[in-house]
Amino acid sequence: MTIRNTLALFAAVFICSCSGKSGSENNASDDTSSIKSTIAIGPTNQCFAYQVRKDSAFLNLEIAGQRVSGKLSYAIFEKDRNEGKLSGTMSGDTIFAHYTFASEGTQSVREVVFLKTGQNWVEGFGDVKDSAGVMIFSDRSKLDFKKGLSFKPVECPSAE
Repeated sequence: MTIRNTLALFAAVFICSCSGKSGSENNASDDTSSIKSTIAIGPTNQCFAYQVRKDSAFLNLEIAGQRVSGKLSYAIFEKDRNEGKLSGTMSGDTIFAHYTFASEGTQSVREVVFLKTGQNWVEGFGDVKDSAGVMIFSDRSKLDFKKGLSFKPVECPSAE
């Protein structure tokens, strides 16, 4: 009987050890899930590019909740290149932001809008009006995204 009891004890220990995780494995799993949730809550930095023939543009977005900031640059063939910073808000799948940029030696501010379509952001256009030196859309309900620049995801350049 002693051999049977010993074998039964080994079998029970083996079955128990295979059926669950040790305490350290459970803690490691909990640590990983808390890290993932922390990452998801923090701001995301994403880059997008538009390229058609000789025209190009680059969009870098940092999204933290409903706040959006980033950089935007345009290199449109036979037009002055301009680049600057974005600051705005996210409303559903749409970003409304002020784009502060330098072009032709002067600093300007205009409102820009981007609509999320799949993984891309499409820039919208509409009639604008001057409001205290800032060009803003005169009627946001009439914005057109059909002919807008489509920015596709790209890898962000490394910071140097």
